Amino acid sequence: MSTVVAPEGGARPTPTINPLAWRRWWLGIDCNDRVIAWAQTLTGQAMIHVILLTCLALMPVIRLNHVALIAVSLFLCWVFPHRRMMVVALMGTTYFLLRPFKHGQLYDYFDQTPLAGMTAWASLPADLLLLPFGLVFLVFAFAMMWNHTHKRVRFVSDYPLLSMTGLGVLLTSLTVMMPQNQFVFLPAWLALSYLTSTFFFLGYVLIDMRSKTPLPLSLRLGFMRPFWAGFFTPIKGPAYFVKFEANSDRDLAVSRLKGLKLIVWASILFFIWEWGFQRLIYGHLAFPKLDVLIAAVAAGDTVYLGMRWAAVGVDFMAMVIMMGAAMHAIVAAVRVAGFAIPRGMVRPLASRTIAEFWGRYLFYFKEMLVDFFFYPAFRRYFKNSPRLRMAFATFCAAFIGNVFFDFFHALPLIAISDSQVIWQGFVSYCVYAGILTAGIIWSQQFQRAPKPEHGWFRYNVLPRMQVIVFFALLQVVDDSLAVVPIGERLSYLIGLFGVSV
Repeated sequence: MSTVVAPEGGARPTPTINPLAWRRWWLGIDCNDRVIAWAQTLTGQAMIHVILLTCLALMPVIRLNHVALIAVSLFLCWVFPHRRMMVVALMGTTYFLLRPFKHGQLYDYFDQTPLAGMTAWASLPADLLLLPFGLVFLVFAFAMMWNHTHKRVRFVSDYPLLSMTGLGVLLTSLTVMMPQNQFVFLPAWLALSYLTSTFFFLGYVLIDMRSKTPLPLSLRLGFMRPFWAGFFTPIKGPAYFVKFEANSDRDLAVSRLKGLKLIVWASILFFIWEWGFQRLIYGHLAFPKLDVLIAAVAAGDTVYLGMRWAAVGVDFMAMVIMMGAAMHAIVAAVRVAGFAIPRGMVRPLASRTIAEFWGRYLFYFKEMLVDFFFYPAFRRYFKNSPRLRMAFATFCAAFIGNVFFDFFHALPLIAISDSQVIWQGFVSYCVYAGILTAGIIWSQQFQRAPKPEHGWFRYNVLPRMQVIVFFALLQVVDDSLAVVPIGERLSYLIGLFGVSV
C-alpha cells in the first residue's frame, strides 16, 4: 500500500497493483487461517467443487463422462466425509465395471467387429457381456487377495506379479493361435484385456496387503480402478491414500485448497498448450509437428537444420505442458476428495541432473517403476557392489519395467490388429528406453550436481539446459505406436548434429 500527500497535509492510502503480492497470497491460501475457515463453510466447499468441475469439463484431455463420474464421486465424498474410503471403493468398482479397458482400440474392436462373426455371442448386447466378465474378474482379484493372505497356492502368493504375467502370456498365446470366430476366443480375449488393463492396479493392491493398513478386502477391491484413474499409471495403492487422507475438518479444507490451486494451474497450462501451441504455433503459424517433419526429412525434403532443432524444442515443451495439465487435473480431483497427495509433476525444467528430471517428471509413473522393479532388484542382487547394485536396479526399472509396462498393455491388440506395427512400436520403445536408461545410470554414477559456489551460470543455467536438451532429443525416438519408423527417427536424430545417414 503506497501513500500520497493530501492537500490538507495529511496522507491517505491509495491502492496499488502488485501481482507478486497477489501471487504470494494465492500460493499461500492453504496456510491462511481465514481462507481455511472459509473453505470449511458450505459456500466455500460448494465454490471449490464448482470451480474444479468447471475446469475439468473445459479440459478435453479428460472425457466428459469421466468428469461426470468424478463429479458424483466428489459429491458423495462431500456428503459422507467419514465414509470416504467406502465411496472410493464403491465408485471405483462402478468405474471398473463401466469402463474396464484402458485402450480405446479395445472398445472399438469389441463394439464393432467381433460379435457379428461369432454366432455364439451375436445375440447378446455388448454391455451384457462386459458386465458378467467384469464381475468374474473381480472374483479373480478377490481370490488373489485372499490367497495373498492365506497362502493356499504358495507360488502365486509369493510371486503374484510373475503369476499374472504368466497368465497374460498364456492368454496372449491362445488369442493369437485361435481363430476369432471360435467360441473360446472372445472369453480368452476379454480375460486378457481385463488383466492387462488392471495389472498394475491389482499389483499395488497386492503389495499393500503386506502393510498394516486396516482396510477390508472389499474396500481394497475398489482400487482396481479408482474414480480418478484416467491414465494407465496407478497413483500408488490403498495404503498410500490412507496415509494422506484428511482426518479433521481443517485438514479437509487444506486438502481442498491445495486441489483448488492445482486445478487453476492445470487450467493455465492447458490454455497455454491449446492456444499457444495447438492454435497459434501449429495452427495459425503452420509450424510443422515433429513427426511430420521427421517423415518429410526421410522423404528427401530439404529442411534447414535450425527448423529441425526448433521442431524438437517446440514438441518437447508442448508435451511437458500438456502432460503437466492432465496430471495436475487428476491430482487436484484427488485432493478435493480429501487426499492431500503430492503433485504428479514438480518443476521438471528446474532439474539439474538427468536423474532428478526423471524423478520430477511424471512422478507416479516413476514411483510405479521403482516399486515394482527397482526395489525388488535392489534388495536381491549385487549387494556387495553398491555402484553395480544401483545401476542394475535402475536398469530393471527404467528399461525392463518401462518396456514391460508399455508392451504388456498392448498384448490384446496383437490378435486383432497389425502385429507388425505393434512389434515396430516395441522396437522403437526399446530404443527410447535404452537411451533413457543409459542417461539415468550415467547421471547417477558420474554426473555431479552443481553447487552454488560454481557460479550462477554453471549452477542455474548450464546444467538445466543440458538436461532439457537430453530429454528433448529423447522425444525424437519416443514412439511406441510406430507412427514413424525407428530408422527414420534415428536418422533425424543423428542429422541434428550435421551427420547425414
